Amino acid sequence: MSHTNPWNIDASGYPQNGPWADRLTFLLRYATLAPSSHNTQPWSFRVRENAADLFIEETRWLKVADVDQRELHISIGCTLENLLVAAEHFGLDCETDYLPDSKNPMLAATVRIQHRGKISKERPASLFPMIGIRHTNHGEYESTAIPVDILDQFQKVCVESGVILYMTSDLEIRQRVDELVIHADALEFANPAFREELGYWIGQGVFGTSWLISKIGKLAVTYVNMGTSQGKKDSSVLMSSPVLGLISSDVNDRISQIKVGQVYQRLSLLAASFGIWTQPMSQILQVEECRNLVADLQPNPKLFPQHPFRMGYAPPEKHHTPRRELFEMLK
Repeated sequence: MSHTNPWNIDASGYPQNGPWADRLTFLLRYATLAPSSHNTQPWSFRVRENAADLFIEETRWLKVADVDQRELHISIGCTLENLLVAAEHFGLDCETDYLPDSKNPMLAATVRIQHRGKISKERPASLFPMIGIRHTNHGEYESTAIPVDILDQFQKVCVESGVILYMTSDLEIRQRVDELVIHADALEFANPAFREELGYWIGQGVFGTSWLISKIGKLAVTYVNMGTSQGKKDSSVLMSSPVLGLISSDVNDRISQIKVGQVYQRLSLLAASFGIWTQPMSQILQVEECRNLVADLQPNPKLFPQHPFRMGYAPPEKHHTPRRELFEMLK
């Protein structure tokens, strides 16, 4: 089978009058462009007559960094949201069932095509063209403040019941988060199992480096404690960010985590339409002793923090991280 660049999708190739299964298969190409923890892309798909099943690929679970599978399910939410945004763009209305099979927890969601529909309020038309442009920006952000009216638009895309989006520019909170990031980096990189897991995925080339650089990076991360240098780097980029965000839930369950991923992806797509980029700060929830401190930074400390991130203006990164081709993900 020939290989193509998954990021290059020609929307004119959508089989408008083709069978439902062909349409869904085309839409799944957009789903594969979603972000995921360490770019592990922990998903696979099954296409049926008028439905697509989204599965968790447990072999791509970060067992050390993501012990409780929180990020795994958030990643699934991101790919689900891309699918729904693409479906609405092509005039389709979808119904989503979360964890539809109690006997198969790896079946995360089923999306059924119902009929031609309208674009929902939380998915404005501006989101679809951003699917192929959005990326996680790891660099320093400009100090330019994000206008209040744009922040209000971000807030409005968080419509899932029980999911709460909190954004702040407060310097004291940013400084406290900075301290948590430095501490979390130090603890994680001091753990040989964490370094080995990270080194494995770097060696797989998930961040887009060449084979040789990936292998060198794998060896460096696996055998050298880089916590101090990584902490300094993360501190620099965090403090450059004019806004920090946190998506929380009032219930800490799998469906809530999937919905958190949907909100984050929707927000990231909308942000990209304004030239604003985002980056998760997952390490401060991966370390248990930091997690409760993160909860205390939000207005309602009883909420469960699920996904911290930073955002701001910056030049776009030169390259997208690589994606597996769709045929590799189809069951």
